[in-house]
Amino acid sequence: MDRVSDMKKSVLAAGLAALLLGAAALPALAAVRPRFSLSSSGSSSPGYARPEAFSLAASAGEEGQEPGMPKKWRRAIVQLGVVAVFSTYKYWRAYHEWIEDWQFELTFADQYRRFLTTEAIRFDSNAYITNWTHVVGGALYYEMARTNYLTWAESVLASFVSSAMYEYVSEWREVISVNDMFLTTFGGYSLGETFFQLSDYFHHRKSPLLKALGFMNPINEFNQWLDRKNPASRTYPEPGWASLVLSAGWRRSSETGRGSFDAGLVGLETQLIRIPEYGKPGTLKKVLRDTSLSELSISAVVRQPLHGDVDLRPGLNQETDLYARVVGLSWYRQSIDELGRGTVLSIGLGSALTYLRKRNAVYDARNVPVHMAPLPETPTDFRDKMTVTHLVGPVVDWTRFGRRLKVRAVADAYVDFALMNAFAFNAYSAVHPIAGVKTTLNYYGYSYVYGGSASGRVDVDWGNLWVRGLFSAHLWKSWEGLDRFENEITNNVNPVDSRTHFVFQAGWRLPSAPVRAFIGVEGIHRWGRIGDVTAASQETRTFAGLSYLF
Repeated sequence: MDRVSDMKKSVLAAGLAALLLGAAALPALAAVRPRFSLSSSGSSSPGYARPEAFSLAASAGEEGQEPGMPKKWRRAIVQLGVVAVFSTYKYWRAYHEWIEDWQFELTFADQYRRFLTTEAIRFDSNAYITNWTHVVGGALYYEMARTNYLTWAESVLASFVSSAMYEYVSEWREVISVNDMFLTTFGGYSLGETFFQLSDYFHHRKSPLLKALGFMNPINEFNQWLDRKNPASRTYPEPGWASLVLSAGWRRSSETGRGSFDAGLVGLETQLIRIPEYGKPGTLKKVLRDTSLSELSISAVVRQPLHGDVDLRPGLNQETDLYARVVGLSWYRQSIDELGRGTVLSIGLGSALTYLRKRNAVYDARNVPVHMAPLPETPTDFRDKMTVTHLVGPVVDWTRFGRRLKVRAVADAYVDFALMNAFAFNAYSAVHPIAGVKTTLNYYGYSYVYGGSASGRVDVDWGNLWVRGLFSAHLWKSWEGLDRFENEITNNVNPVDSRTHFVFQAGWRLPSAPVRAFIGVEGIHRWGRIGDVTAASQETRTFAGLSYLF
């Protein structure tokens, strides 16, 4: 049996193993009680700020945690209800845009089929932009719960229930969209939690400029204002480490079959380690049941379309990338001496979200209704795009502190569900008719896939020098049998896709300013297969610029 046919069993087995290991580990982890032995120190290592004195008044048998804010369940339910009503109103106000989705009537027979059979459980046939933005809707649901002091797990449940209510009740004429439920629940969690942690961090800054950035999350600011008589700042634990990097520069890209081009590059990268003791002298072992790590990275490549891009959309946006990662349950161990030398190790369960979209073709847009508009002309020219929900997987985070040296390595692996551009589809459309293949594939160039991802990253800080190395690998296969128009598929070709990615980057921080000059090289290899057609591409990028370090 070849590697593709084996992949389904391998991925499902890996996902089941990860879930079973996590479940089996919970009783053992819960039995581990925190042990603290933190020493005060009047000195600090060069390049690292250390407290003049630090003590933690907690015995080995105590949790040593401050009480949090009381959960505002009623307020969360009211706010989620307002969003649900508004979403339903907005949907039905523009009902004429979704007539092609209507498959059920408001009759007992049709609604029985929707609610009490699996006939309506399908992948929908909407455009890519319509489907991936359910991540944003899920993040909104999540914020309504999380900013009312619910735990991340309770907030995920709130997102799931809200999404299910919308799918089953508000959209009673349509199929119950499996992809929307995945993206709203899991994508909403990864994006919503990182957004919440970042905005809440800004909200609790003393600097007026940084504090104003808290309004990037108006839901949090509104609920904090409602609680101004009992502010959450009384129980807000400062993160052990925060990194906020704003970058701008230039990038040159060269891709197989598409030539080279220069473009501008802007980006924001944030990392928050929510463990207050991280990097401080002392020894510590504990289980963390709240978010210990959140990362959010956004970048945009801007340039005017090239002369040959006649079928592509106008504007400056050449490519948008987003990556969010959170770790919600982890086992943490730290041992650092009074000189600031030692190690930190965290092993946890995390989730992540990857979004990428290159400048798209004009026919890869929302205003193309399936089965009502003609198929795109062949050969197609769909550009790469993906929204990957990395559902769950182990995350290992290790840091070594030395004199003027810090080395941090992070490795993870996930089971994935994704909206994936079928990379071989353009080549397939050049030699085969596309009528009769999966609905979203022949109209928008993407399919619903499952698979797995793994990545590793190493960051080295040595004085003013910073170096990063990153590598990731991904393999996905089309999910079969749930197309909205499954009975009308006459050519059921099954896309398989892979992506490998590496980055090497180095930077030098100016001695007198929080500014870092950087250079780097990046490589992306894409491969795909549909039926008897395969396609591959290598893209190489070189870039340079300046970063401002908050």
